Amino acid sequence: MFRVKTTTRRNTKRAISPLHAATNTSTAVAAVAAPVASAAALPESSSFEKNLTNFFETEASASSNTKPWLRLERGIRLQKLRTFAEEQLEYSVEERDVLIKMLIKANDAKVLNTKQQIQYESGKIQSIRGLRKITDDDGTIVFKIDIQRPSKKRTEDTNKNE
Repeated sequence: MFRVKTTTRRNTKRAISPLHAATNTSTAVAAVAAPVASAAALPESSSFEKNLTNFFETEASASSNTKPWLRLERGIRLQKLRTFAEEQLEYSVEERDVLIKMLIKANDAKVLNTKQQIQYESGKIQSIRGLRKITDDDGTIVFKIDIQRPSKKRTEDTNKNE
């Protein structure tokens, strides 16, 4: 009453490289060994490495400028928040530092995760909705982001009762 598997495993040659077939192993081994030797022969400060580095830098900057705010990684978001704070020329240097710290805390608390909270276009933060500066009597400066949440009251039910 036991069922026997009908499939059998075949011993086949597997390709060493996806560029060469498995049947001709002498060229496949030589092709794999050749790039390793040529890579060691290149000097460290070659133009290829510089071009490759420039390529990755431009790709990173292009992707950070084209991605929407919600898709950005934490590091890129913090970088953009710092540049936003530094561009606020109406604040002093100390006020900008306090603003940067508050924006980092707000980002970690996921306050800045909605489209309604941050106006972000072409890789730059245009404005932050609800951001305000509060100065205490002691002279301490505090920044705050007011979160505007929709109320849960139903206007239809209140109209029916009247």
